[in-house]
Amino acid sequence: MLLIEHRYTGSDAATEKLELPFETRCKTRLRTRLVSGEEAGLFLERGSVLRQGDRLQANDGRIVEVTAAPEALMEGRSDDPLLLAKAAYH
Repeated sequence: MLLIEHRYTGSDAATEKLELPFETRCKTRLRTRLVSGEEAGLFLERGSVLRQGDRLQANDGRIVEVTAAPEALMEGRSDDPLLLAKAAYH
């Protein structure tokens, strides 16, 4: 299993991709699979959220790019801004 414990701040291009939905990108401890199918374990600093385009460095030196998985969305509309804000809050 590929271990990923650090964010990457260098300029090298990513060699692997990790596609995750938002709910999973909020977790700092995770067992998952890369797009290539290889199993990976994420052990990042607590309290961090992964964003589209973030790069991580695996323990073997590979650079892994985070991509946002396609997700179903809901659209709400209202002529009353206050009502829309209340609906969005709940």
